[in-house]
Amino acid sequence: MKEHILKFFNRNIDANAQSLQFEFDCIATILNSLDALVYVSDFKTYELIFVNNYGQKSWGVPLGRKCYQYLQFGQEQPCSFCNNSKLLNEEGKPTGVHIWEFQNTVTQRWYQCRDQAVKWVDGRYVRLEIAVDITENKLAQQKLETMYKEAEALARVDPLTKVYNRRAFYEYMSKRLAHLKHHNHTLSLVMVDVDEFKKVNDLYGHSKGDEALIEIANTIQSEIRETDQLFRIGGEEFVIVLPDCDELNAFNLVERVRLNIGQIALMHNDQPIQLSCSFGITDYWSTSTDDSFDRWGISITESLMAEADKALYSAKLNGRNQAKLFSQLSITE
Repeated sequence: MKEHILKFFNRNIDANAQSLQFEFDCIATILNSLDALVYVSDFKTYELIFVNNYGQKSWGVPLGRKCYQYLQFGQEQPCSFCNNSKLLNEEGKPTGVHIWEFQNTVTQRWYQCRDQAVKWVDGRYVRLEIAVDITENKLAQQKLETMYKEAEALARVDPLTKVYNRRAFYEYMSKRLAHLKHHNHTLSLVMVDVDEFKKVNDLYGHSKGDEALIEIANTIQSEIRETDQLFRIGGEEFVIVLPDCDELNAFNLVERVRLNIGQIALMHNDQPIQLSCSFGITDYWSTSTDDSFDRWGISITESLMAEADKALYSAKLNGRNQAKLFSQLSITE
């Protein structure tokens, strides 16, 4: 009787073992067929409990290594970005799936990881990670981001002279004036207009006119400080913004620019083309009580532009090839 009972239990044990082995083989077949890394590691010791075939093809056989030693290059301590603490709450219960991306230091490829705490066959919670290679998508995304940044940069640069354009000018002034409001500094703004530029185009052609604009922009750039900014805001019109510079210092700088523009050696059929510019200068002193409007009831940028343009008009009216200060204009000008 006893022997019959033992045989019965042994048959049941064998059947259960075979059933468990079959289930394990089915699960292993599925996991080893995935085109993604699947691994299981212990929360406390970081020991690898399971690595599927995909992982072993990419990282090799685990050979008793801990997850950070196996998956990362030259790593002898748990990863600084390890998210084990996010997978279990204070009560030691799973928090759900944590999704993140990173570039592996061994393969140098990008992966999207889905990590979670799962209960293992022995009752403990372990870390399960499924990592899908997203390198191609990531590179495509990075390329698009680079192209977008380049396009954004080009949208702020004048294609002919390679200096900043009108859009960039208004963006810069908005930031610069906000900075001045908190630091009580000064700023000078200079309007520049190429004298009789239409004659240059009419007599020598538009390509020579373009060459003249490039030479003038380069000359201005060579004279202004690194902190100054040059913008082309129209056909033959430029604006120079001089931070931390009052109008008298701006006048001295502009005089150097004006004289150097007169020295530009632009030739046509072995004959020199004489170039000159007129300048209008104004400055702005900020105070802590300033807002975005001045005494004219318009924006400070537009007010400065109007003042500099008025000074520029005076320079043109008085013979061109000179600089005028807005503060020194008479009431009738």
